[in-house]
Amino acid sequence: MGLRFNPPPGWPPAPEGFVPQPDWRPDPSWPPPPPGWRLWLDDQPAPAQPEAPWAAQPGTPAGPRHAAGPTPPRYDTAGSSFGPTAAFSPLGSPGQPYTTAGQSPADSAGMPFAPFGLPPAGRPGMPYSTAAQSPASGKTSGWAISSFILGLLGVFVLGAIFGVVALRRIKRLGQRGRGLAIAGVALSAVWLVVIVVAIGVSNLGNATRSPTTGAITHGGSLSVFSLAVGDCFNNPPGATSLTTVTAIPCSQAHNAQIYAKFNLSGSMVSYPGDTALTRDATNGCNARISILDKSKITDSMTIRFLFPQAQSWIAGQRTVTCMVANPAENLTSSVLKS
Repeated sequence: MGLRFNPPPGWPPAPEGFVPQPDWRPDPSWPPPPPGWRLWLDDQPAPAQPEAPWAAQPGTPAGPRHAAGPTPPRYDTAGSSFGPTAAFSPLGSPGQPYTTAGQSPADSAGMPFAPFGLPPAGRPGMPYSTAAQSPASGKTSGWAISSFILGLLGVFVLGAIFGVVALRRIKRLGQRGRGLAIAGVALSAVWLVVIVVAIGVSNLGNATRSPTTGAITHGGSLSVFSLAVGDCFNNPPGATSLTTVTAIPCSQAHNAQIYAKFNLSGSMVSYPGDTALTRDATNGCNARISILDKSKITDSMTIRFLFPQAQSWIAGQRTVTCMVANPAENLTSSVLKS
C-alpha cells in the first residue's frame, strides 16, 4: 500500500509523486497544520469495517457509540515542529526508522521526520522540490539582456558593466539570463581586443617622436600639417600637392628638412588663391633663412614651402611650412644651426 503527501489547508498543492528530502522545510509564511493533521495518507482507502453492535453500559446515557477498535495514528504537534513521530517513516516499510543519506539505520534509529522550518536556501518561491524541477526561477534579468545587446553593438564598456551587474543580481535574486550576461561580457571583451589591435596596426607605419625632445626616432608616415621645425623627411621629386610625407631621423639619409613655420591671416570663407599664398609664403620663408647653417648649404639646394590649398584653408589651416630641399637623398645630418 502506498502513501501520498497530504498538504494542510492553506498550503500549495504538492507535485505528483512528491517525496520530501531530508533538508526540506515548508515556507514559513504557510499556516501551521491543524492539530492532529495527517501529513501522509494511504494511497488507497481502507476497506469498510462492519459496524459493531451498540451496548448500553450502566450509568451511561443512552445513545449510539462506536465499538472499541484500534486507535488511529496520531502525530506529534508539540512545540514548533509538525510531522509524524519516530514510529512512522514516509519511506520504506512501516515501522522502520527514517534513514538519511550517508547514515546507517542504527545511527538514525528513532529519528522523526525532518522538522519543519525555513525552506532550502537559494530556492525562493518554490513550495516543493522534486528531482524533475529546474533550479532556475523568476523572470529573465533586464540587465543581462541589455548587456548582450550592447555587446553585439560594440558598446563594450557599458556591455561589460551591465553584464557584471546582471551576474550579481541573478545570483542574489534567482533570475534567469546568466548565459546572456556572460555572452554580453564576452562580446565586450572581443570588441575591446579588436579595437586595440586595430589601433596598433594603424600605427605600425606611422613615424614616432621622442617624448622628451620631440625629434623623430622612428621613420614612417606623417601628415604635412604635423611636421615640426627640425624634422627631416623625403620630399617626393616633382610633387605639387602633398598630404603626408615619410619622416626620417635626421641621422639617416633624407633629402629635405623643415626650418621654419608661420601662420597667415585671412577670412575662412574667402580663399586668397594660389598666387597670393605663393607670394606670401616666399616672402615669409626668405625672411627666416637665418636659422640655416650656411656651411651646410650647397648651391644645388633650394628653398621650398608648403601652404594650405582651398579645402584646407576653409577647414582652418593657415600655416606655411618652409623647408630646404636637396636633389638627392644623401643628407645625414641637420642643416639648422646648433
